[in-house]
Amino acid sequence: MLLDINPQPNSPVATHRAFPVRPFLLLLLVAALAFFAGLGWLPLLEPDEGRNAEVAREMLVSGDLLTPHFDTLTYLDKPAVFFWLVAGSFRLWGVHEWAARMPSALLALGTMLLTWFLGRRVFGDSAGLRAGIILATTPLAIAYSRLVIFDMTLAFLVTAALVCFWCARESGFKRAWLEVAMFAAMGVATITKGPVGFLLPLLTVLAFAAARGEMRELKRLRWGGGIVAFLAVALPWFIAVSVRNPDFPRYALWEESLQRFATASTRRSGNFFYYFPIFLLGFFPWSFFLVAAGWSRRRLWRTLRDERSAPVVFALAWAVVVFIFFSISHSKLPGYFLPAAVPLSILTAKAWEETAGQDAQTPPGWLRAGFVALILLGVVVAALPQVFRAPSVEIALTEKIPPAVVALMKPSLFYSGLILIALGLVGRRVAARRGRTSALVSFGILALTVPLLLIRWVAPLRAYCAGASSRQLAETLLRSPEKDLPLYGFYCFRTSLAFYLRRPVGLVTRDGSELTSNYISRHLSELRGRAPSASPGPGQLDPLLIDGKDLRTRALDASRPMLGVFRLENPGGRRRREKLQVTGGK
Repeated sequence: MLLDINPQPNSPVATHRAFPVRPFLLLLLVAALAFFAGLGWLPLLEPDEGRNAEVAREMLVSGDLLTPHFDTLTYLDKPAVFFWLVAGSFRLWGVHEWAARMPSALLALGTMLLTWFLGRRVFGDSAGLRAGIILATTPLAIAYSRLVIFDMTLAFLVTAALVCFWCARESGFKRAWLEVAMFAAMGVATITKGPVGFLLPLLTVLAFAAARGEMRELKRLRWGGGIVAFLAVALPWFIAVSVRNPDFPRYALWEESLQRFATASTRRSGNFFYYFPIFLLGFFPWSFFLVAAGWSRRRLWRTLRDERSAPVVFALAWAVVVFIFFSISHSKLPGYFLPAAVPLSILTAKAWEETAGQDAQTPPGWLRAGFVALILLGVVVAALPQVFRAPSVEIALTEKIPPAVVALMKPSLFYSGLILIALGLVGRRVAARRGRTSALVSFGILALTVPLLLIRWVAPLRAYCAGASSRQLAETLLRSPEKDLPLYGFYCFRTSLAFYLRRPVGLVTRDGSELTSNYISRHLSELRGRAPSASPGPGQLDPLLIDGKDLRTRALDASRPMLGVFRLENPGGRRRREKLQVTGGK
């Protein structure tokens, strides 16, 4: 997708300007609403949020900042940086859901400000402000700013590294500290999410230089000092945890990195086109307009070698690298696309500059086309509840979604469709005019689209999250007379239960896969022998992990009963739920 490649006269920031206080305050207000409002309103979702929050809580309680643990078991599926951030948040504000999510929200704010800074630097003040607002009003950014997951941290660090590279290039690679900061950011990203932390920035730089015919320019980068900075940041933790866990280097570099990328061993695979719908929905509603704007400029590719087009090429290279890298990878999740939202926001903001400065009698056609697409989408969404009435569709939905949530979804879908139709009609009428006022109004309509839809989805979202978390189960258990009994999951494991109970939860298992940790599953036999007790009180020796073959013997020989969490299926085998039961004991 190619946008207007003629930057505004004041786009490259060559001189010092007064700090733009009003845009900064406006962005803070947008971030407060999009990223921070109601941060602890929903319970921790399973499996990822519950597991990550518990790892950080155990890190805080144990004081072991080197080796992460989950349910007291060594957990080396991910490096430690994100857990440090969450544990630090717990230390400052207490162990709460909102404290667990605070690092993601803060880093979302940081990513938005970096987007604003870069957009302002390359395309001018108004484009920079729009870029920040666009990023903050996308479903991807809003969702991952409110989840205890690594993706927003990675997006911030990748953005920081690439912003440093662009500023270093603008300065003619004369500011060494920018290159050191670039490689240091890649180092932190690497001990946050693995090798992808340095691969995405480096591949983007290489793609940009190749597209511009500037491969020789990369020799001006201080590679020696940069690599030293990268290793100084990334190696200390890697070496220290490898000394304590000698099998970690092979697991981290081979099994958890190369195998995840090259094989479908993680059960998170998808086809090559997986990220097309992620782009359309995760970057909604701006994705429709960016596609239309890019299509309207498809004949301008020849001008990309012009120096004035360098910011567009850089943003395109950044987005395309993220898209292709994760499309090739066999491990796919929606959050992996998040780093691409930054350059896409900048490109969309640049396209919007045309709507305010159009000299022709009519506004650009792509703007009207985008609102027409919004209207058509609204018609489809409003009609979906009728599709849900089909028996086959309803059965497929209830396999993954509780029926009570499906019932709430139907009116939400209908009214969401009406909202989209109304916004599309109003926006199209506004887009028929030209001038700054109409451009501002049309932009505001799109910025409000996702927030308005989220308000409509409050009820089904709350109902879904209640069933996808162990908060209610833990509250029930803590009010019961049996709250001090050892608790075991019977071939099932609720990852947030240990977080809410503030103690380990035992597991009856064959291979440990219920813990959602590849490292624990592959090292189960050695971890089983040194696993701490599942008992909440001191002096008890109830084993944490029980082999299913020994369950009956242990239950009959136990000196006291234990609590079990059992997963039940309905007669059709479609919907599953958990049930507490007291069992065992003499």
